[in-house]
Amino acid sequence: MVNSRKRGSIVPIEWREHEAPLRNGIALWDFSAARHGTPRPRPEEPSAEKEQRRAQLMQEFRSRYAEICHQVLGLAKPPADSIDRWLLEQLAQRGGGRDPLVPRPRIAESSRVLERELLAEVPMRCHSRVTGRLASEQLARYVKSARDWLQRLQEPSQLISEEVEALDAWLKEHGDEWKVGRKSSADCPFRRKLDELVAQEHMGLSVRFRVAAQDMAVEILKRVSDEAESMVVQLCEFKASDVYPVHLDMEGAAPKIIFREEEMKISAMHMQKLHQLYEVHQGPGDSEDWKAAFRRRLYCMLRRYVTFIGLDPAEEGSQGGNMHAAAPECVFAWLRDEMGVSAELFASPLNCFFAEYYSAFPDVDAFFGSQGSFFDLDDLPEGSYEVGPPYTEEVMELMARKLLKHLRSSAEKKQVLSFVVFVPDWGDECTALGLVSGEDFQPFRPELCKKQAYLLARGREHHYISGAARIGICGAVRLSDVECSARCSDILPSDNTSRSEHHGQL
Repeated sequence: MVNSRKRGSIVPIEWREHEAPLRNGIALWDFSAARHGTPRPRPEEPSAEKEQRRAQLMQEFRSRYAEICHQVLGLAKPPADSIDRWLLEQLAQRGGGRDPLVPRPRIAESSRVLERELLAEVPMRCHSRVTGRLASEQLARYVKSARDWLQRLQEPSQLISEEVEALDAWLKEHGDEWKVGRKSSADCPFRRKLDELVAQEHMGLSVRFRVAAQDMAVEILKRVSDEAESMVVQLCEFKASDVYPVHLDMEGAAPKIIFREEEMKISAMHMQKLHQLYEVHQGPGDSEDWKAAFRRRLYCMLRRYVTFIGLDPAEEGSQGGNMHAAAPECVFAWLRDEMGVSAELFASPLNCFFAEYYSAFPDVDAFFGSQGSFFDLDDLPEGSYEVGPPYTEEVMELMARKLLKHLRSSAEKKQVLSFVVFVPDWGDECTALGLVSGEDFQPFRPELCKKQAYLLARGREHHYISGAARIGICGAVRLSDVECSARCSDILPSDNTSRSEHHGQL
């Protein structure tokens, strides 16, 4: 029987039992591609009880973090995605720690990532690219927040107070100029004024505020690190009995994974994918032991990702962060057919296209084919790899340095190794993009990329799959379905949006 659905602009997905679903006639995954990974040590059997306890402690940690941000900096809520960045930076380090989700609980004290996110809220985070009326309104909110911060700071400098008053006076004098109709950033006085507030070289007003509030941010880093350390200690000391079974309810529109009092729903399509992926790597089976192991490992893997993203399965319509945009299946099919790509360096059992991939949580992903963490690799087998990292500056920079190391190593060994890298076009001032566009990568570019280091996909003329994992209808864990009609011919040089970079030794 063929199932299909269509909602708004979503392209219908068709699938038959025991076959990969199709969208626009292209399979959403391909587990038949030749695999070239090296055998990996079998991980310890995951514990459903411990994974559930990890989720509870992590939820408590997020709540404590929000309380600390409010107590110390007066923030109504923590900076968006700040904990996600904190977690991702830990997972991008080489070597694991005591806990697979929080391997370096005190990383905030040695890294500026979380500190930067916190101070960006002082006195207010200014959004880029707004002009005209929106920029004028943002300046008005900035003045109000700056006045609040003058009261919050114990000893605000006279200079900061004077600059706030000067900004308020300027805004009152020029407040109606947005009605003139200027549109470009260069011609908008409100946009220029916002840019001046965050200017580093001239110590803009925001920079002065952040210097004054830095001790507060450091206090948060210390308290957050203490909370994270306590959480890890509790997990290390936790003793699971593992006497509670995991159940799988296949009745209804969405299968349910049930452990004790918790229910997680997953789309039927993803259930089929994970079952097929598990069979590829563990072999088919129908014994009760095989089924029990599959249910337990499935629960632990899903629970880990829901915990990582910060979702509450019981909350209707809850949505996590969106730090990743994956290439559509038509692009993966083209990479497979035209460039010999058969593995992914940043994926998960939920979003992988190939059966071989590297992921953040090999302790629970290995049963579904993960070859380990990309950042733990000393060597990569010969071949061509798709690379779609999370979109944070820190992770992309570490990725670029690691790719360069692998390329240099493969050149010394005279091995064939290539990467197709998909990253957002944030400009070469982004360290990762500066690296991959620079001289260090020059020797490894194929001839077509000698003069131009990358190809730009035209804005609004390309498609991607949103990486926002969410709890959908009835709490079903799924990935967003986005219209997928992009053709590889759409990826042409331009000056907009996403970059598709191909570096390799061919």
